[in-house]
Amino acid sequence: MHSRDARPEGFTRRSWHRKASKPVSYWMIALVIAVAAHPLIPQFRWLLVHMVTLGLVTTSIMVWGQHFTEALLKTRLGEETRPKQVARIWALTASIILTMAGMLANLPLLTVLGAIGVSAMILWYAFALGAQLKAALAPRFAFVVRAYLIAACLLPFGAALGAILAFSPGEPWQGRLLLAHQIVNILGFVGVTVSATLLTLWPTVLRTKLDTAKATRASRFLIVMVIGTLIAMLGALVDNVLVGLAGLTLYILGQVVIGLLLVALARQSSRQVRREPLALFPVLSIGAGALWFLGTCVALWGLWFSSIGSSDGSPVTSPLNFSLTAARLHDLSVPFVAGFLLQVLLGAMSYLLPASMGGGPRALKAGLAVMSRWAVFRVVALNLALGMFAFASISGMVGEALFDALTFGTFAPSQFGSVTRVLVSAVAFLVLASFIVLMLRMVKVNLRERLEFKERSAQLGMPGIGAPANPQQSGTSGSAPAAIASGVSSTPALAHEGEARREPATLGRRHLTSALAGAGTVFSLAAVGRAFDGTLAGATAVGIPSQGAGSEHGAGPAIAPTGRTTRLTVEANAEMRFVPNTLEVPAGDRLEIEVHNVDPANTHDLVLDTGAHTERLHPGDTVVLEAGVVTAPIEGWCSIVGHRAMGMTLTITPTGARTSGSHSSDGGAAGVGTDPLARVSADLTSAPGSSRTRRDPVMPAVPSPATPQKLAFTVTEENLEIAPGIAMESMVYNGEVMGPVITSPLGGKIELTLTNSGDMGHSIDFHAGTVAPNRYMRTIAPGESLTYPFTTDYAGAWLYHCSTAPMTMHLSGGMYGILIVPPQGLAPADREYVLVQSEHYLAPEASTGADGSPAQGPDGCALHAISSEKIFAERPDFTVFNGHANQYVHEPLEAKVGERVRIWVLAAGPSRGIAFHVVGTVFDTVFKEGEYLLRPDNTTGGGAQALDLGSCQGGFVEMVFHEEGTYKAVNHQFVDLERGALALIHVTA
Repeated sequence: MHSRDARPEGFTRRSWHRKASKPVSYWMIALVIAVAAHPLIPQFRWLLVHMVTLGLVTTSIMVWGQHFTEALLKTRLGEETRPKQVARIWALTASIILTMAGMLANLPLLTVLGAIGVSAMILWYAFALGAQLKAALAPRFAFVVRAYLIAACLLPFGAALGAILAFSPGEPWQGRLLLAHQIVNILGFVGVTVSATLLTLWPTVLRTKLDTAKATRASRFLIVMVIGTLIAMLGALVDNVLVGLAGLTLYILGQVVIGLLLVALARQSSRQVRREPLALFPVLSIGAGALWFLGTCVALWGLWFSSIGSSDGSPVTSPLNFSLTAARLHDLSVPFVAGFLLQVLLGAMSYLLPASMGGGPRALKAGLAVMSRWAVFRVVALNLALGMFAFASISGMVGEALFDALTFGTFAPSQFGSVTRVLVSAVAFLVLASFIVLMLRMVKVNLRERLEFKERSAQLGMPGIGAPANPQQSGTSGSAPAAIASGVSSTPALAHEGEARREPATLGRRHLTSALAGAGTVFSLAAVGRAFDGTLAGATAVGIPSQGAGSEHGAGPAIAPTGRTTRLTVEANAEMRFVPNTLEVPAGDRLEIEVHNVDPANTHDLVLDTGAHTERLHPGDTVVLEAGVVTAPIEGWCSIVGHRAMGMTLTITPTGARTSGSHSSDGGAAGVGTDPLARVSADLTSAPGSSRTRRDPVMPAVPSPATPQKLAFTVTEENLEIAPGIAMESMVYNGEVMGPVITSPLGGKIELTLTNSGDMGHSIDFHAGTVAPNRYMRTIAPGESLTYPFTTDYAGAWLYHCSTAPMTMHLSGGMYGILIVPPQGLAPADREYVLVQSEHYLAPEASTGADGSPAQGPDGCALHAISSEKIFAERPDFTVFNGHANQYVHEPLEAKVGERVRIWVLAAGPSRGIAFHVVGTVFDTVFKEGEYLLRPDNTTGGGAQALDLGSCQGGFVEMVFHEEGTYKAVNHQFVDLERGALALIHVTA
């Protein structure tokens, strides 16, 4: 027997709702926290969008889809099904978190795993709906559940497209995949589900009777919307604008037909007389959300149509091609997410939560009243704020006309500056966040009313709160859809509206006052923001240094802001160039730069000498940089190490203005007044930092030739100590300056997997291999991996290093190592060591943090960036063995008298060689670049004092110590010895 025989079904459903809805509440709280902390979150835009779409909306669909299915099909599931439903919802939540963690940590495989989990849970949900639909007996509203099922089956396609996007495929595929992803998920999964739900929920909210025949006819267009979704997705993927627009047209047709029915129901409700007014917030919020949905779909149609042609302005080769990039699609994020999804969701929940909690008519009425507090103010303020953001992002006359109409011509889109945006967005945020406060208040009011109702029922001898008044409706516990399913025109709490005559529902003077208050709040804050924006622009115009774009560093005429905004597009490409690299802007205009990273492999950014800068852009990413009001020439560059030195710079020139006076374009690390070649020094007599572990110089054992080696390197960018008290912004293999020491026998097979977990493109080049460089040494983007198989057919001390341009920057940043292949018949030595020399070039001034304070490396070391100026001038600061200056002075190598000691030596560079010498002994064996130069049994009785190696050359020397003592292994180019190329060898008896 089921437990519902022992206790009322209503109690079970309320308990299920409490457990199933917890993830939704948690997502709301997490979203509020994420919005408040978004400046600290990487990829915050992606995170906020997906916290709404995946976290809030998808979870809510799973919860309320099950609720509506049971109510509309009149199915009564056993209590044993409830734990499975709750487990499915929590598994969905865990999969969503996994997906987000993968994106934020730039781990595409983790994102793929999360997407698989999300798809699996949604398909399980669809299967459960299908089973309930099959078991139902000729329900009138089966079309709603069928729409749920079909829409759920679309989500795995969208999840797969999103998983591919995690690998940053670059344009044009970035735009195609993103468009297809949004079409399937928002228009397909969410849009079809919401449209089907509104066919029954909308009349329930309006407390009006639904004509089942009309609803059934309108529901046929849900299939039209599904077909339109699939066609539009295909058009996006195959790069065919006509196919895409055809699918989108079908979709909008379905929206319009269903929308006409919803409008008719609204008109029907407005003509009704009723005893109690409608709960206003659900009506206004759902209605506004539906309008945003239709309007945004139309905007997407226009955006898609306007993108015919090529992004670089070249002649159109076919009217079927389009160049709708990811950047342009981002302009629709606010309308889709906040305008449509959040408003419909919060409006529906404002009605459904009080209805699902039960407690009798008084509790329902009180709960709806709480959720509708300040309804008109909230809806007007939110939609006015959203409209300002949406219309300001539309370029051209259409955007200006819409913005002027929305703001009654009080100010132009060009005056919608950064401070104004912050203040207006704060209004929208507070309005949305107020839902959580009101929801908690509603729960408290509901519990109070239920307690009072229980006390009254006990006094009158009536059934308790848990017992349903109508046994036929016990399966739905008074839920809103049950009213429609039973042919009732209103919720049970508010039935019999015609018993007392009242005026038709209208918006009265109080509502008009609330609307004016909402609009006045937004306009007032916008005016304050505009004043601050104007003050900042004015400071820029009169040449106050570092306060705005193009501030002049010498005397010059003041330039007044024009109030206009110019938006220009710049591409960062694989040739390490900005295209175009010269931008002309009317003097006094506010400049917005749309930066596209079209480089398929490398990360880029754009930094202006005014201080404005973008975040780092992965391949395919796009961002809009607010450059401010342009009054004087501005220099810009890519701050990724080495990119500026390779020519990745641009110049912004104001037109129509004199540019007298000096202008500094020095935005490099050296800073004003600092010699860019000034040496960074360290106390080389000091020990390395406490957290710095001595690099083991002992040569690893050579593996068996019968066993192929499978190696894994992970590229990261870290701050690591390279000399006492000095840290470098390093790029490394497996976490250390100088990668792992690899050994291999002659003829050995190696298969290395390289994973790029850094923020820019990287690669690897093994000098010991004979492979196609374009295939295995190619640069891979962040998050990507490649497999590099090769055979060690030749003996030697071989260099491996990053071959991504500029190689000098990557190699001096720590991306190098040694592969040792001993020659045939090499006799064993008593001790065998490895010393790899490299030189490092540091910017004279220490790096600074985001707040301008000096940045620090491990153990409080001064942190320095790599200096391209010093590399080109060949002015290294430190020359080191195995990644750290003088580390073997404090922890020497060890040997004993009479032992044969072999030292493998490699000059990794990037530019300097080595004259390797051990003070106090003579080499009796010298092996250089694959051949012996000297053996112990040579007929001439000769010895060697040094092994001379050019950059990237390697070999080994052997020696036998005859006395106890401390010996010095040095680079006999003494300037390099004094920069840190020194190791001690402690010899004992």
